[in-house]
Amino acid sequence: MPFAIITPEASPQPDVELGAAIARVHVEGWREAYGHLLDERFYDDAVLATRTEQWAQRLTQPESCARTRLAVRTDAGAPVTAPDLRSNADVIGFATVGETRDDDCTGLELWALYILSSHYGTGLGQALLDAAIGTEPATLWVAEDNPRARGFYARNGFAPDGARKVDEAADDLAEIRMTRGTQ
Repeated sequence: MPFAIITPEASPQPDVELGAAIARVHVEGWREAYGHLLDERFYDDAVLATRTEQWAQRLTQPESCARTRLAVRTDAGAPVTAPDLRSNADVIGFATVGETRDDDCTGLELWALYILSSHYGTGLGQALLDAAIGTEPATLWVAEDNPRARGFYARNGFAPDGARKVDEAADDLAEIRMTRGTQ
């Protein structure tokens, strides 16, 4: 299935339609990746509504849009531009990146990368990772019990650096930090 990777454009008003499309991938991506680890309350309608509002607000911020890459379904050969999303928000994945949030690291951090499981193995995850950080040194946090994601990141040069944390707000979900080319 053809897809395009684009950077959304900031809008002066919250874009609820596009926010809902990204939130759907965000929540469903969590369900598909962590459904065996987290309670259903992490994927319910209330979470979807909260994520929709969060994404709609983020889309009003140019710096947030600049850190985000969207994977959108396309017709073969048809170019997709950010304004097209206003009328047809068929988002199938996203990635966000920014400066690392860890005091003991510098550089980029991949904050999130989610795609719908129906697109696993299609190259979509690779395209999003490449668009978000390219070959730059970077860090990321991944669920310790997510072998598929850990394998994907390892194939892209990331390795566990020994840092581990437990997210109490996420039912004590254990995460490990993986790094590539950082000190």
